[in-house]
Amino acid sequence: NYPGIPEDFPIEALPFALPGVQPKLSVVKQGERFYATGTSPQEVQEDYESMLDLANQVVAYVHQKDLSTKKALDDFLNQESMVMQMHYGIRPRHAEWVMKQVHILLKNSCHAAGADSSNNPSSQE
Repeated sequence: NYPGIPEDFPIEALPFALPGVQPKLSVVKQGERFYATGTSPQEVQEDYESMLDLANQVVAYVHQKDLSTKKALDDFLNQESMVMQMHYGIRPRHAEWVMKQVHILLKNSCHAAGADSSNNPSSQE
């Protein structure tokens, strides 16, 4: 359980290879507990904030580029998801979560824009 982190946010232990003959376990100590690397509350919080920031950056870019057709938007988002994974090393489940957030943010911004225009008397002429 991670306070402030949505239930659908992917939390994954990072794979580590530690040299030596004897088996080893890569863990992080936070407070009095040990966590698999990548799953401590601090690491999860940092991952969450980074992925949410990335989602907001993608949304800002979409608005800047005015990708107004559904096909143009879908093509861009599919390409962006691949770029995140291949060039920036974002894990697939995190990239998937970011894209889900992008869709939610875009949907909310479209509803907000629609509400703004319906409340604006000049747009109803």
